[in-house]
Amino acid sequence: MKQFHRRYSSEQTDWYALAKELPSDWDEHLPPGHFLGSISLKVNESTDLPDLSWRYLSLRVQGKIIAQAAFQILTVKPYHVNPSSMSRVQSLLWRTYTNTFHPKLLVCGQLFRHDVCSFCYSETMSSFEAYTWYRKAIKMLGKVCGVQAVLVKDSPPDLIPHFQHNAANYLLLRNDISMQMTVPESWKSIGDYEKSLKHKYAQRFRKARQAWVALDVREMNAVEVAENSKQIFSLYRQVAEHQSVCLGLLSEAFIPALKAHFKERLKVWGIFEEETLVAFASAWEQYGSLDMFYIGFDYDTNNQYQLYFNILFFAVEQAIFLKKSELILGRTALEAKARVGCRPVYLNTFLHIRNPILRFVVTKLQNQLGESGNEWEQRHPFKP
Repeated sequence: MKQFHRRYSSEQTDWYALAKELPSDWDEHLPPGHFLGSISLKVNESTDLPDLSWRYLSLRVQGKIIAQAAFQILTVKPYHVNPSSMSRVQSLLWRTYTNTFHPKLLVCGQLFRHDVCSFCYSETMSSFEAYTWYRKAIKMLGKVCGVQAVLVKDSPPDLIPHFQHNAANYLLLRNDISMQMTVPESWKSIGDYEKSLKHKYAQRFRKARQAWVALDVREMNAVEVAENSKQIFSLYRQVAEHQSVCLGLLSEAFIPALKAHFKERLKVWGIFEEETLVAFASAWEQYGSLDMFYIGFDYDTNNQYQLYFNILFFAVEQAIFLKKSELILGRTALEAKARVGCRPVYLNTFLHIRNPILRFVVTKLQNQLGESGNEWEQRHPFKP
């Protein structure tokens, strides 16, 4: 435990590098089941994610904790950006920069989940007081850890207006989008989803599902996930390596560790060709929603079985089966998810880059992206 500062004799901010260092009263002030619970944090640490470390902060007033936060520090590596998405010169500059300076990104939130909140504060604090402490904590932690940029994601909703109006150096990422679908109560089976589609979308659905019937889809328990961990990780890596940007990578232990702890809430399905695992899908079962998590599939098998689109259709089927009113498909492959019937939900993610020149370039790129628009948003697969 290290102490940052003491503004008054009754107030102090402390930080911890490991969950096992947390004070004995850390859990006392958290809602039941909160992500910041010490057991939850230990589970996340046990996944041994590469290039990543954790920091935990608490604010005490008169000896009592009134605010807590978790942060991740990512050491950015060349392989976090796919070289195929850059020119040869850009790729060389990127490798030189990351290998020379080993830049660090401070993540205020969780890189690998968006269904959790990593900041909690007491009702005795106003949202502005909580924001003020959070910003100071970010600034101090950034200096201690020597970070070049700060990413604020999935913060408490009450803090978002303060970041929008009081944090001039924080850039709102315009294209941080979650693709989501409202599941009508009238849908009782995947057949009802098919009937709601316009003709050409229904044709595509039927063609993809014809290939799907040749595969065996099984929900896996924690033991089965652990037994298939190597293949699950290999399938995940195939998907990750095809992404343009992959800030942070999972470890082989990540999904097995979460499944072992969240046995009922985290669902994992294996997709088998005979007895060979060719794909997997995972999802968090939340109250009222099914939130798809990580997937993986074999690219050599993908074309034969249209694995990616079939996983999306399977997600719709499971949301109906589990009687969820909302399906959350996440931040990637926006056009494909729009074709399935998702709508974009714009998120509030903020980026602060310390270097003013780089900050100017990123701001300009953001403006250009905003002006170009997104044709995929115009997809309307459902009948009027």
